[in-house]
Amino acid sequence: MMMGAAVAVPQPAVEQSTGRPGIWDLAANVLRLQGKLSTIDDVDARTESLAKTFADTRAMPDQQLKALSARGDAMATRTGGADAAGTKKARDEYDTLAWLFKQTSSIVVPLTKAGVLLDQYRNNLDNWRTATRTQYRSALWDLAARLGLLLLLLAVVFGAGELWRRAVFKYVQEARRRHQLLLVRRIVMAVVAVAIVGVTFATEATSLATFAGLLSAGVAVAMQSVLVSIVGYFFLVGKYGLRIGDRVQIGGVIGDVIDLGLVRLHLMEVSADYSPTGRVVAFANSVVFQAAGGIFKQIPGVDIAWREVVLTVPASSDYRAIKQQLLDTANNVLEKYRAELDRQTRELRKTSSASGSSEAHANVQLRFSSGSIEAIVRFAVPLQRVAEVEERMSRKLNDVIRQNASQPAAITAPPK
Repeated sequence: MMMGAAVAVPQPAVEQSTGRPGIWDLAANVLRLQGKLSTIDDVDARTESLAKTFADTRAMPDQQLKALSARGDAMATRTGGADAAGTKKARDEYDTLAWLFKQTSSIVVPLTKAGVLLDQYRNNLDNWRTATRTQYRSALWDLAARLGLLLLLLAVVFGAGELWRRAVFKYVQEARRRHQLLLVRRIVMAVVAVAIVGVTFATEATSLATFAGLLSAGVAVAMQSVLVSIVGYFFLVGKYGLRIGDRVQIGGVIGDVIDLGLVRLHLMEVSADYSPTGRVVAFANSVVFQAAGGIFKQIPGVDIAWREVVLTVPASSDYRAIKQQLLDTANNVLEKYRAELDRQTRELRKTSSASGSSEAHANVQLRFSSGSIEAIVRFAVPLQRVAEVEERMSRKLNDVIRQNASQPAAITAPPK
């Protein structure tokens, strides 16, 4: 059995650090070093097994060499004064012993060299294991420090968020304003937490910027409508924005706001007489950016609407007197609600900062055409009393027309 004199012995590898690695690279480095330690232990165990095999193989030739050596010593003591025949026989035995010793040595010497090389190989493996274990501990410590820093930063962020929440509940009493601040808090905390995690896990700032840019572009394209709705939410909750319970009109739908979310708002639909229909209508917040998607909302503290009734005045009658009668009748019908209408008119004037705002009084306008005269009566009415006031107003105004004509005149158009 022969082995080459040169044996490739692994040497400890020096880890090269390029920049500031992220958590992913640190974790990968820890796993790689752990795998390297396992490989070294496995190679060392196989080398030890091979060295034992060589030692077991060399044990029998070693015993044979010892036996041959003892036999030679015994022959030397026996041949002290022998004759020529005895001397020749002793020489032949010596030649046989020498040949056996030479043959056995040709087996023992390579096995001995192999054992020495394997011992040297195991010593180098032990040095390699020591160096790798040092690198493994250093990498594990770096990973633990980075994870600890990440958890500390996240704890600071969430702690600041909790302080923010408590401050909002303590110092902000308005429910709407509180909801806005808490929403901003959630968005800020999410953005900061994602940024911290991204920076901590990223290896290079350029790769992080590239990844963030591609991710942002993809999200912007895939979630364009959602992002526009989120931006629309902040327009909806601004000054003169919507609140829960407000009555609004979006397109042809009139209803009360029952929920205002980050993406959608929900209305409880009401009918023409402002009674609930039992249906809930959902609109995306992006409706504020649509050209035909205007949102009509009552000013806070103002709950009136203008209505009109169109009547036909007989051409032969005194239209000036009828106009005055219609005006007096309309004001008499509204007298019951005068205090409320005046209060809301003052609130409207205060909110709009317009000193010339119209008073909530009825007015009559005559429209002349060939063969007929139309009287358009416009009046303000509280939204809660729309059906009641419109019915009384139509009946009273129609009575005035009947009293001034031989033939009763009918209302030519429904109230608007």
